[in-house]
Amino acid sequence: MVSYYSYFWSKLNTIMKYEPYSTVVEHGHDFFPELATSLFYFIEKLHRILLEQGIERVYFLSREGQPLMRMFDMYCEHTAKHVVSHYLEVSRRSTLLPSLAPLAEENFETLFRQYRCISLFEFLSSLGLEQYTKDIVKTLELTDGREIQREKDFPTSTIFMKLRNSLEFGELYEHERTIRRKAFIDYLAVLSGGELPSRLAIVDVGWKGTIQDNLFALLCNKNDTPVNVVTGYYIGLVAEGAANSRNNKYGLLFSSVGTPSPKFRVFNENRALFEVLLAADHGSIISYQSTENGCAYPVRGEFEESDMLRAEVFPVQHSLFKRFEKLLATSPHYFENKSFFFNKLVKGHSRMVFNPTPQERRWFSSVFHVENYGVFEHSHFAVLQSPQGVVQRLLFLKKLLLRKDIGDLGFWPWNTIYERGGRVAAFIYASIRRLQR
Repeated sequence: MVSYYSYFWSKLNTIMKYEPYSTVVEHGHDFFPELATSLFYFIEKLHRILLEQGIERVYFLSREGQPLMRMFDMYCEHTAKHVVSHYLEVSRRSTLLPSLAPLAEENFETLFRQYRCISLFEFLSSLGLEQYTKDIVKTLELTDGREIQREKDFPTSTIFMKLRNSLEFGELYEHERTIRRKAFIDYLAVLSGGELPSRLAIVDVGWKGTIQDNLFALLCNKNDTPVNVVTGYYIGLVAEGAANSRNNKYGLLFSSVGTPSPKFRVFNENRALFEVLLAADHGSIISYQSTENGCAYPVRGEFEESDMLRAEVFPVQHSLFKRFEKLLATSPHYFENKSFFFNKLVKGHSRMVFNPTPQERRWFSSVFHVENYGVFEHSHFAVLQSPQGVVQRLLFLKKLLLRKDIGDLGFWPWNTIYERGGRVAAFIYASIRRLQR
């Protein structure tokens, strides 16, 4: 017992001095360097599973799939064991409408299970129908600005009932749903070399696999395409969504579905870090269109975060790839002892999310995410608050211990606790998370 408390207080002194557990280069854009090891573990495991399952063709979903596919192709080239990769341009927004049933049969559960306090405009935008907003407002005889006012519970609102009962909207919905579904199927067929696969194997950053659920509904529900199984391979899963025996999902680095995977709490601590650093060089996908000659293509939206990504994220991503290349060169050494490698992986990831440098925290607070589905907002992943007084910190810690009225701890709970409760509280939180499975 004495040795445990000695260890605890030695670590407490370390964190109070803010000395990182591992050496991190604190200049330029070499932030969160251990993420390369976490991604290397994911790519190695993905490659191994695809070979074991006999999958010859895999589709990386935009936008996080763009850098993931690059890493995967590098790994295939290094091992000389190739799996054909494709970059499938999709989004929750672009795949929602083509995946839906006729209006009379549709309850929009895929959207409403996550977003209920939304406006008419946000609902139409989530379907990729925002360009028809003025016509719909006129048809529904709404007052100016009514379409952008959020309803507390949109699915039960009067405005949604009027929309569902509108003949004009019903015709628009059915027309766009049908042509966009055909356009997507044509696009996927061309991407696949002329015909659809019987099993669609997809890769993405993860969390719930909503896009996969849309793809399964789009391709498999009618039984009018060759696709009969959709399998998703993700960095992490925190919910199974609409998974079933033909729509299966795997969280390869971490998962809370069923029995939580080893050290789930460590890898799940700041999922936004994966989203930020796995940024693509183009905007989100809005819909799909067909050309006169029968070809189809994805329609990209405005690249709103372009300047921020080029200034803040892509330089860090460049350093990430450099580290990934170094890991490739030493990969046989790392996997001689998988248990040792996993422990090293956990320690490195813990350093990033539970003991970041001040420079890393400042950098993370400077980036933002553009939500192109549901609420359509800019989300800053971390906002440095003004210093908290002693009384404010004590009140926060009391609420935290009682788990009462603390509000959302945000994208990065450790950082929120650090800023609102102080270093000691953050250290205790991190210690508990490290010890958990």
